[in-house]
Amino acid sequence: MPHRKLNALMASLVFAISFIVYALTVAPTTPFWDCGEFIACSYILGIPHPPGAPLYVLLGRVFSLLPFGVDTSLDPAKIPGVLTDNIALRVNMISPIFSAFTAMLTYLIIVRLILLFWKREPESLAEKITLYAAGLVGALGFAFSDSQWFNSVEAEVYAGSMFFTAIVIWLILKWQDEAEAAKSDRYILLIFYLLGLAIGVHLLNLLALPTIAMIFFTQRYQSKARKEDVFGELLLMLAVAGVGGLTMYYGINTGVVQGLPWLMEKGGVMALALLLVALVVAVALAAANRQRVFGMAVMSVLLIIIGYSTYSAIFIRSTLDPAIDENNPDTPERLVSYLKREQYGEVHLTPRRAPFWEYQIKQMYVRYFNWQFIGKGTTYDVQGRIVEVFSPRGLWGIPFLVGLFGMFYHFYKDWRRALPIMTLFIMTGLAIVVYLNQDDPQPRERDYAYTGSFFAFALWIGIGVAALVDLARGLLQGKKAAPAGTAALAASGKHTGVAAVVAGLVITLVPGNMLFSILPGVDWLSNFREHNRKGDYVAFDYSYNILASCAQDAIIFTNGDNDTFPLWFLQYVHNIRKDVRVVNLSLLNTDWYIKQLRDDEPKVPIRMSDASIAAIRPIEWKTKTVSIPVPREAYERYYQETLKLDPNITYEEKPALRLEVKPTYEGLAIRVQDLMILKILEDNQFRRPVYFAVTVSPDNKIGLEPYMRMDGLAFRVLPIKLERGTVDPELMWTNLNEKFRYRNLNNPKVYFNDNVMSLLQNYRSAFLHLAQHHLQRGEREQVVKVLDRMGEIMPESVIPTSDFRINEAIGMMYAQAGRPEELTKRYRHFVENEYPRLEELRDRLSFADYLNYRGQRALAESLVQNMIKTAPGQREPYQWMTRFYNMTGERDKTITVLEQLLARFPDDQAARTQLQQMRGSSPDSARPVNAADSSHSSR
Repeated sequence: MPHRKLNALMASLVFAISFIVYALTVAPTTPFWDCGEFIACSYILGIPHPPGAPLYVLLGRVFSLLPFGVDTSLDPAKIPGVLTDNIALRVNMISPIFSAFTAMLTYLIIVRLILLFWKREPESLAEKITLYAAGLVGALGFAFSDSQWFNSVEAEVYAGSMFFTAIVIWLILKWQDEAEAAKSDRYILLIFYLLGLAIGVHLLNLLALPTIAMIFFTQRYQSKARKEDVFGELLLMLAVAGVGGLTMYYGINTGVVQGLPWLMEKGGVMALALLLVALVVAVALAAANRQRVFGMAVMSVLLIIIGYSTYSAIFIRSTLDPAIDENNPDTPERLVSYLKREQYGEVHLTPRRAPFWEYQIKQMYVRYFNWQFIGKGTTYDVQGRIVEVFSPRGLWGIPFLVGLFGMFYHFYKDWRRALPIMTLFIMTGLAIVVYLNQDDPQPRERDYAYTGSFFAFALWIGIGVAALVDLARGLLQGKKAAPAGTAALAASGKHTGVAAVVAGLVITLVPGNMLFSILPGVDWLSNFREHNRKGDYVAFDYSYNILASCAQDAIIFTNGDNDTFPLWFLQYVHNIRKDVRVVNLSLLNTDWYIKQLRDDEPKVPIRMSDASIAAIRPIEWKTKTVSIPVPREAYERYYQETLKLDPNITYEEKPALRLEVKPTYEGLAIRVQDLMILKILEDNQFRRPVYFAVTVSPDNKIGLEPYMRMDGLAFRVLPIKLERGTVDPELMWTNLNEKFRYRNLNNPKVYFNDNVMSLLQNYRSAFLHLAQHHLQRGEREQVVKVLDRMGEIMPESVIPTSDFRINEAIGMMYAQAGRPEELTKRYRHFVENEYPRLEELRDRLSFADYLNYRGQRALAESLVQNMIKTAPGQREPYQWMTRFYNMTGERDKTITVLEQLLARFPDDQAARTQLQQMRGSSPDSARPVNAADSSHSSR
């Protein structure tokens, strides 16, 4: 079969494999973070957060209409008006399609780069095996890399952005085939049109411009003289890259993305129309006068604008006031603000907002790069971030070593094409780090933003396969002369065998291992399992449960993306609890959002004029008590209800919320969001129930904690000062046991990442609050009932507690309620599963001390006895056992351990003295020897 057909077949195979893997692991409903917002905006054609993604939203709207996917768990009989179509799954499927095409393009790019330094198509079977294996390894290695796989199975813009990056790189390489012909201009024009379209998905695609410029320069303007002056040509190429970068930032980002709305703001629609007419006329004149370069330049600008015109959807839809209308960009002025992301503030390159090398480079790039090609650690810090910058777990660095070898080989063989790839690698990696200037900590891991850099390195992984085959053939052939005749055929067969063996080995160890984790160090199918979203309904159910915690017509303050965007998705896509008004505290700092809360249904009571809202700013503040009067009728109603829960509450003659409000901004001022919470509480007058999501931090509650009652996944604000931990047991049990959804939290086959595991502890917290309420009142049967239900919904074997102390607290509650075996079971589970991870002997002995202190003496004794058996060369376990038996009054056992200690360590004079004392005393007169008598301590 000829090369072109084989190449197309292999490219199709890469697409098929990638798509099948992604389709098998795609999220079945909305995930956390921005996905809920993008799905909801796709369905209602809303306006997502700045700077928007209009092309993605339009595509999402098309996919939302496709007739597949039904959520059978949604019952219209129980939720009137609920939409049962699985819109989330439909929109999620955009990413697998985009990423499968990206994998295919990655294959084609690798093949093309190798052929460029081969300078011919493959002829022998060995060359074909080498070439196609190289493309397959690099493409699937990228497809199954950690971040690209993560981006490929959810409704996010990064899979689409990566597709546009890959296709423009492939097109510029395709252009090289016909560079001298006039018809090659079509590839350049198509590239600029796609750049314009890509802006409507994400601006990251513009970072490919310097690479495109370098490849264009290398092909079109390279002369023989420059080839002889390598250093001069290198400087020229770097200069071209710089011009490409400036074109990207000023020409497209500032000139087109922000410039067109600015032109519309200053001159109206007519100014924009005149610009387009002028460009069309310029193109026509260039064509008439055969001015190819000028015509190409003007046509490229025109095509970028045409592609960028998807942003007109932002302006048009905003004028129609959709339910999600972030920044309300319905005027040219507000559209400019939206595109500039002004609500997030301006970030400068200097000073650095966090340690540049230790945090911004190592933690926020090198660590992520290592996840893809070296391995991923398992240790987490208090922010839930993986600590290890370098870990060989799972991959053992094999993809990295192949790629590194491929990079050197590429520069050796064809540095003129290797340098543009290096530029892409840097521009989409380290350059982003420098530009973003991120502070520490970030609210989530940011690896998804650097997939362009990982894509560039994956090209070298593919080239590395060709390099390895070349190396193996060279080692096999040695310094022998080129064979001829029959010997040539034999050598050809050997070369085919070498190529097949190397290709098979690398396919197994790179994409094969990245897919199925076949190397030691991780569980079988670990990588597939960790990226498989099948059965993960946590974001949907968690958001549903937040809404279910709220009474009718409630107002709920939420903290960030994860307790806002999925709620919008439920309300605006599935029509679930649209009576509840979600108020995002971050957005509450903006005037446009305050106006929307005031004006859009369901309206939030805010008695402020437009001028007052526009004028509100953070104000200087010192800690003081703020009093918000409470209507007598509302107070007495809540007082009577709360009196049943706490008969000791005090009745107030002049009821009011008396809040100790502290500065919330750098210890000097109070934020707009805090002022607005006070304003909403004051204007609402308890006419509508007000809640705070459990994820809202104490700093954002402005002293309201004494007035909050936990009702599930939300705290309700009451006009009564409550005893800490007060709950309404009937309401809480109804919410937790009857209303809430907990799909697959007891299913060990479903994978939940650490962020989700952490979030799920809020369920456990709600159950424990209720159990503690019953325990304080001596209602032992209710305590067991609540704890048993919690264990049934989310067993600790599937959803572990975040801390052993929580696990222990659950066991102690059981013990106090009459089930002490539950506490012992938890200690034993820790000993069997977590205790072996304690590497330091001191930590192990300290845990034995803790078990002894908690009354688990037999378990503590068996642990230390096992230490003596497994590590007899350690002195401390003997000393621990001596103290232990001495404290329990077991004289004979104490003597036995001391004898064992002296047999192992005859120089221990303290132990010898203690043994002599004990042998010299009678059993009746033997006194316990204080631990301080020993010169050695385990602590």
